[in-house]
Amino acid sequence: MYRIIFVLAISLGLAACSNNDKKISGWEINDVYHSTIITPNPSNNSKTYQGPPINSMDETDTYQMFSIRGERNSQGAKTFEILAQLTYFSKWRYYDAASLKGKPLTTFKVVGREAGACGDRGCIFRELLSISVTEAFLKDHLDKGFQISLSSKTGNETILYIPPQYIKGYLMAVDGSAR
Repeated sequence: MYRIIFVLAISLGLAACSNNDKKISGWEINDVYHSTIITPNPSNNSKTYQGPPINSMDETDTYQMFSIRGERNSQGAKTFEILAQLTYFSKWRYYDAASLKGKPLTTFKVVGREAGACGDRGCIFRELLSISVTEAFLKDHLDKGFQISLSSKTGNETILYIPPQYIKGYLMAVDGSAR
């Protein structure tokens, strides 16, 4: 009897882990709003807005940590970018392109690459990527969020999903409006 309960519990646990749900349950709008870090720069009267990181792991064991970062200059103009750090084992992937709904994103760039320690699973590799987006783009995706597909020279594909709750909370922090 105990074996059946044990096997059932393990099976349910594994089934729950295998489904990477796109709705990130812990990210409520107010959580993102309160977790966005606003840093003023008195020397040029600008502000930087760093959204909290979203952490996930995909089916190819790529650890994804990504967020939205923005800046407002002294004239009030805003710029935004999605920063993604991808960490994985084995060999370099050399991410080189990003797309949204099958259309290439021309503002994609590689910020840096770094190799880390090596062990039983191989060496650790990190790639830091940036994709510039507009405020209008973010506002256009307030209802459903968006997915960005990152592809590499080695044929790997990694999907980043920014949920609508994140976008709403982040833009509230940038605009200084509380819910």
